[in-house]
Amino acid sequence: MNMLKSMLLSSAILAAIALPMNGSVTLAAKNASTSGEAKVSATLPEFIILHYYSTLELNFDKPSSETIDEGDNTMNVTWSGIVNGNDELNPKNLRDAKTALDNDRVKITLPNVWAVRGFTPNGKAQVSIEVPKSGEKLKRGTSVINMSNVKVTNGKRSGKSIKVDLKGIAKNRATTGGVAMDLDFIKTTRSGKHTGGLYKITAKTI
Repeated sequence: MNMLKSMLLSSAILAAIALPMNGSVTLAAKNASTSGEAKVSATLPEFIILHYYSTLELNFDKPSSETIDEGDNTMNVTWSGIVNGNDELNPKNLRDAKTALDNDRVKITLPNVWAVRGFTPNGKAQVSIEVPKSGEKLKRGTSVINMSNVKVTNGKRSGKSIKVDLKGIAKNRATTGGVAMDLDFIKTTRSGKHTGGLYKITAKTI
């Protein structure tokens, strides 16, 4: 009898264990996930790269030689050999030559002789130019070409100092510019190479 009671009690306990309880059991769901965000920042240095030519040689085209007939003239000569009272050639009244200059000054612009690239706080750079002392004279002996009114150019911008837009650090996006100047030939008397001209370009972040 005791054996039967024990068996019945054991069966009741097993059945109770098998029955659902009032509480709940949460199983892990399939494809569970969680995520988080990370903020990324980068601090870039302020720097600039300047490209330029350290030597520039300007080769002027060779004008063709020509002969200009200034017309007729009658000269009065005394028996003592004095010639007077005549209309003589006057530099102010000479006929124009095909290659003659209107005056002794030539304005030139050297295109794309400098370039800048880099990073600045506002994406711009300042490019300036100056002619050091004695750098304005190109000489060959006593023959002198005077260089004046030297400016940097970028598109429609021109001046001793200009602001330009940067396009990053890649060389294929560098900002390019030129140099404009006047060359004065009033004291030029010789052909051949005249040397001594010098200008300095400075690029800085702003």
